[in-house]
Parts: sequence; C-alpha cells; structure tokens
Amino acid sequence: MQRRDFLKFSASLLATGLSHQALANPADSFRVYSASDSGQRLNRLSIWESTSNTAQHYPIPFRAHDILPFADQQRVLAFGRRPEMQCVLVDTTGNADGRLIDAAEGRHFYGHGCFSADNSTLFTTENEYDEARGVIGIRDATSLEIIGEYDTYGVGPHDIHLMPDGKTLVVANGGIETHPDYGRRKLNIETMQPSLVYIDVASGKKLDEFRLSDHKLSIRHLVVSKRGDVGIATQYQGDTYREQPHTLVAWQPYGKALQEIAIPAPLTQSIRGYMADIAFDEQNQVLAVTAPRGNRLTLWDIEASKLIQEVELSEPSGVQYLAGKQQFIVSAAKGDLTAVHLQHGRVTTQTLFTDADTAWDNHLVIA
Repeated sequence: MQRRDFLKFSASLLATGLSHQALANPADSFRVYSASDSGQRLNRLSIWESTSNTAQHYPIPFRAHDILPFADQQRVLAFGRRPEMQCVLVDTTGNADGRLIDAAEGRHFYGHGCFSADNSTLFTTENEYDEARGVIGIRDATSLEIIGEYDTYGVGPHDIHLMPDGKTLVVANGGIETHPDYGRRKLNIETMQPSLVYIDVASGKKLDEFRLSDHKLSIRHLVVSKRGDVGIATQYQGDTYREQPHTLVAWQPYGKALQEIAIPAPLTQSIRGYMADIAFDEQNQVLAVTAPRGNRLTLWDIEASKLIQEVELSEPSGVQYLAGKQQFIVSAAKGDLTAVHLQHGRVTTQTLFTDADTAWDNHLVIA
C-alpha cells in the first residue's frame, strides 16, 4: 500500500470508528468481532454489541479472514483472507491510525494468529513461498516487531491455537502450496500432505504430528477444548463431482489418537466438501461446523462420533460457543447473526441481528 493510500485509509478509520463503552453486565452482554464486506464490497472490521443490538464498522485496506482482539478488547488485528503480505492493527477507540503490519521478505500471512499465555508474544501462520515452507512468525505483541520464527513442519499452515497448558502450539498445516506469482492457484493437489502438528512454544521443537487418511483433505480450522481436545474442520481438494470424501470433521481427544467422523453421503454432496468455521460445546460434547456452500450448520456428537443435526441457515460463516448462554452464535454472509441453542437433542434458533449490507466473513470472535 502506498503512503497516500495509507493516509486515506487512516483518515477513513478515524472518521468511521466509534468509541465503545464497557459491557455493563458481562453475564448477559457480549461483543462479536468479525471481518465483513459491505454491499459496496468495502472491506471492514465489524463489531456487534448485544446490549445495543448495533454493529460498528471500521474500514480496512483488504478483505480479512480471522480477527484477533487484544486483551483490552479495543485493539484488534485483522489478517488478510487471501494470501496477504500484510495484516492490520485497528484501534477501535479512534485514538490512533490503523497500522499496517508487513510480513517478512519472502513471506505472506495465512489468515490466523494467536497470543502466548501471558499475551506478550504474537504467533502468526506464514508461508515462505519460494521454498513452500510453513513458518510461525514470532512477534513482540506490543511493538509487533519480528523477534523470531519456528518451522511448522509442513506446507500451507492456516489455523493456529495455544493449547491450555500454555506451552504448546497446535497448527493446521493445510498442505496446499501457493505462491504470489500464481495468485490463488493451488500448486500441489496430487502430492499435498496436510498435517496436525504440536510444537513446543519455548523451543519450536515438533512434539507430535498427525495426518488424516485422505491426503486431499486440507486441515483448515481448529477448536481447542479446556481439557486440550482438538476439533478439526477440513476442505476437500479433490473433484467432488466424481469423488466424495468419507469425512470432513475430525476429533482428537487429549493425548489420544486422531478420530475421523464419518459424514453421510447426501450431506457431503450438498456441502461440496467445504467446511468453514468450527466451535465446541463442552457441556453437551457437541462440535458445530459451518457449511456455507450447503447453507447449513452441522452438529456432531463427539461421544457417539456421528452427525446429529443439520440446521438450515443461509450461507453460515463464523461460529463460536457462548457458554454463559449455552448457545452457538453463528454469523452469515447474508447479514444475520443467529443464536443456536441445543438442549436434550432439540435445536432452537433465534435471529439476533440482521443487516443485508453486512456480509460477515468466515470467522467470529466473542468477548
């Protein structure tokens, strides 16, 4: 981005962003952070407040993928959706310009990041594209300057989470080779090798690695339980008109083997091999995974290892479990935020917010 364009972006950010009041009752109030596009295809960071039922929007210079709020809930990092050379730090109080964060030379970001247990360090998934090598970028969380890097022991790292022990990172190596010279073209479908890798935070040493039975299942997104179980949402890179994957969701109980959950054939045909975001209800032991191409939220019983519900929603995108209200919050590309409540095998839904001018992107964060 040129300096002139960056100054225009910063001025727009200050003009549009509004200050936020502290949540009056944390038990009943919450805030949803997500990337979104407007009806005019303007790229934004959007924040919806449950108390006022209003959304505030902050312009950003590219389409974002995942969102990472800082502990103060006022500064927010937005990661580029496409392979992107920058991420952007947004100050939602309007007290500072939006700050663009550049990837290191020869690298691009891959859409996700997480903080260390003490919030002092930022870890980002990146691609060293000339060597097709997955990298975890390590930055000081205050200055956002690069202080190191780790190998991800795979290709195309996408999602990354800190495990509950505070000492281990879990990385979804999607397995897909990309290069900026070829846009979004996937360069290695026939030879791709996705992997789930656990890495020691202190040393960068690989602690363990797991793979699915089908090498065309790109491991994209993860959810981690309080105990350290890991849920996996995948995207099939084969020809879904000629072949159907036997699974798109997997579960790894803490310290045990990776378990693939069989998917009914009619469902995999309708969702075209594409799962987006993933969340976990610890009380009911249920995974929720959005399938935007199939217009549904899928619910999976972990103990029975099977699909239990399909909830029809128009182009669902992000999902996260709100434990205080015992419900999943689901965003949609059509502008809705929906609460999905599961109790005794019965699903109820409630539309919390709708705005046809807000196309929510594939992830949301609740604070």
